[in-house]
Amino acid sequence: MEELKLIPFTDPRLKKRPETFDFGDVNLNAEELSEQLFIGMRRFGGVGLSANQVGIDKCVFVIGGSGIDEKAVFNPELVDVSQETISMKEGCLSYPGLWLMIKRPQGAIFKYLNEKGEEIVEEFKGISARVMLHEYDHMLGQNFTMRASSLKIRMALKKLDKKVKQWHTRKKF
Repeated sequence: MEELKLIPFTDPRLKKRPETFDFGDVNLNAEELSEQLFIGMRRFGGVGLSANQVGIDKCVFVIGGSGIDEKAVFNPELVDVSQETISMKEGCLSYPGLWLMIKRPQGAIFKYLNEKGEEIVEEFKGISARVMLHEYDHMLGQNFTMRASSLKIRMALKKLDKKVKQWHTRKKF
């Protein structure tokens, strides 16, 4: 498999639900795909990466790093979420430099298949739950900007634009 590249956030593939991963498909090996996604996630500097973010139309993502156990998650189903929520700054590899305050449940239970095709039901809490929910949004054809008001997005974009202008000013000699 060639080196993975992030597709632009304007790509329509990010707004559709990816196809269910078929473990019987001889043309796509689950363990190889998850390893490629882990390599890409680390190279891009993220704590999660969905296959559709790199143009692969399959229902799979990986998470890991910064105190989060590495997991490959195939065909996830959200079973339940906690009533307790928390707002935190969240970013996305598909939107470099954009950070938004996003309110999410503090806990979540998912049912998914691992890279060996084994069914797992697991509870996630704290930052692990947030990353799982963030990546699960990608499996629904959604992203974190859809969980923020247009005002919050405009303010964050203005802040990002200011940072870019400051960077460009410093780079001029």
